[in-house]
Amino acid sequence: MDKEMKRILKSNIIKFCIWLILLFFCYLYIQKNPAEKISIFSGFEVMYQRAEIFVNKVLNRNSEALKSKFDYEKAYQELIMIGEGNGCNDKQLVQEMKDTLEELKNESTKTISDTLPGYIRKANEYKMRVATQCKK
Repeated sequence: MDKEMKRILKSNIIKFCIWLILLFFCYLYIQKNPAEKISIFSGFEVMYQRAEIFVNKVLNRNSEALKSKFDYEKAYQELIMIGEGNGCNDKQLVQEMKDTLEELKNESTKTISDTLPGYIRKANEYKMRVATQCKK
């Protein structure tokens, strides 16, 4: 190796070490702040969902129903977090919401346009029940 190549190698090794140190501090920060960790992982989930919606749109499938399905999955997750966060005394209500969310996630894209109104109605009922039964 000539002098120039050694200088470039040394510079890259230093940059790599600095990058590792910064990555370590980022890891420590994320471990101490769970909200940041959730926002990072939910970002990947949203990107995956948007890609799935785009593929369905290109293939002329019902992409709007799929988008609604993802929106209501998010709504159910928020209701569950509200119920658990407010110390809901009715554990059966939280479990019902979790079961309904699993049913919605397992729903086929072919039948979602027919069954989505039922899930919307259930979400509104759960929202009312959480508002009345789950208060701190």
